[in-house]
Amino acid sequence: MSKFLMLIRSIKEKLFAKGQKQPSIEAKLSKPGEGKIPVIEPSLPTTSPSKRQQPYFIQIGFDFGTSFSKCVCRDVMTDKAWVHIPSKSNGHELPFLIPSVLLFINGKLQYVPEQGVHYPEGGLYHLKQALVKVALTKMDDPVLEPYRRVCEQSDIGELRSFVEYCAVYFLAGALGTVREQISQRMPDFGNHPQDYMAVNLDVPVADAEQPEVNRLYHAILCEAWTMADKIPGHPSLYLKELESLRKQNLSANEQAIRDACFIYPEVSANVQGFVRSRVSSPGMYLFSDTGAATVDQSTFIFIRKPDNTEHLTYLCGKVLPCGSSRIEFSAAEIRGIMDPKTLEMFREKKEIGDTEPELVQARHRLAEQLVKGTTATLACTKKKLNVKNQIERIRVIFGGGGHCEYPYKRSVLTEPFSCSLFSTAIQPDVVGLPIPVDLDIGNSQSRWMSRLAVAYGLSFIKSDLAGFTYPKDVEPPEPDQVWPRTKDIPDLISKDQV
Repeated sequence: MSKFLMLIRSIKEKLFAKGQKQPSIEAKLSKPGEGKIPVIEPSLPTTSPSKRQQPYFIQIGFDFGTSFSKCVCRDVMTDKAWVHIPSKSNGHELPFLIPSVLLFINGKLQYVPEQGVHYPEGGLYHLKQALVKVALTKMDDPVLEPYRRVCEQSDIGELRSFVEYCAVYFLAGALGTVREQISQRMPDFGNHPQDYMAVNLDVPVADAEQPEVNRLYHAILCEAWTMADKIPGHPSLYLKELESLRKQNLSANEQAIRDACFIYPEVSANVQGFVRSRVSSPGMYLFSDTGAATVDQSTFIFIRKPDNTEHLTYLCGKVLPCGSSRIEFSAAEIRGIMDPKTLEMFREKKEIGDTEPELVQARHRLAEQLVKGTTATLACTKKKLNVKNQIERIRVIFGGGGHCEYPYKRSVLTEPFSCSLFSTAIQPDVVGLPIPVDLDIGNSQSRWMSRLAVAYGLSFIKSDLAGFTYPKDVEPPEPDQVWPRTKDIPDLISKDQV
């Protein structure tokens, strides 16, 4: 552990009784109307610019989402967190959502701040997936089509480089805005020589365990972190202007920057509040996280070690192309029109539960894919188990902004758990995520947590995050290591039982 983190720990021990677990992650079990926590506006200063004896340590948790990103910041010294609310989100039902859509018009990269616009003309969307595809050199993947179209219509050069430019631009502009609001909240930040700020970013388990993906995400995050103060709020930039800024940005590879930027598995972040709470219990879990482009599924065994730290051993991680946006894409494909206007129309109809034939057919298609994908996740999991029937005690956690009854919940809980992987059909327990009490949201905003769980989990400093083991590091047992299912052997049959 670095000297700086040791200093932080010693200061925290003075603020909290030594050995006492911070009261930040316990489930809020108050009665309706009790235990309300007031919402603190992002711009409200929490300290005066007087001389401080102790440094600030602000940890930013940034959930890089396919359609929307989310951010939670934490004052590590007081162990209190707050939700970052973009200044232009007034009037929105979910004001914390940060649209992850860009435009490239007349040679300029631009940001689309409107929550209701997902597929604009000239739009560059699903950036998170695009970055994964170029990292894996899957340059023919359909998710890259909007970026490929721009490259073919202009002289901006290589497709991979363009996607990287887009990622740096988006993350730097968003993180710059977050840092501006932190400065408004803490006007004297930087006055103490040891004031410190760091950022954690999430990547799905199946992607994060691939070194080329992890390396690219970390490199992009480091670069965006060092550029954040130069382009807060996403000013429109010619690509050459952004290129110039990147060339001037020489500190991204410094060790201090690399240490301040951390990549963490998305599921681990999602369940961080759960595993640290008193309501959690060790065991095996399937986490199914429905996003805009994908359903990220992981199975893991959660244990709590003797030193009271948590660890997740991942058995399987899959990124299934079954996200909620696939419904409008499939519906548009069925109709035979794939332009942005049609995609936007089907998206709006989908969100109000419309039963137009193309949408109904698209949901059925996706349900079939998700049943197969979930069954494959469970089959992969069972191969890693020494005691095969251990899988029958698995519990399920759902997450993600796209989760709903059909096709997502029903497809996961029905057919996959009644297939031949199980001795008999089972109904796994569904576990809910607790509402953290250290986060400044009121009871009326508790419904936000389904969208904020990842950003909240990322708001803990990396030394406090639950340890994990990637699926690739968990080898299937050898045949002689597999424990056979024990059978009940009846006593000898007496003549009276014949």
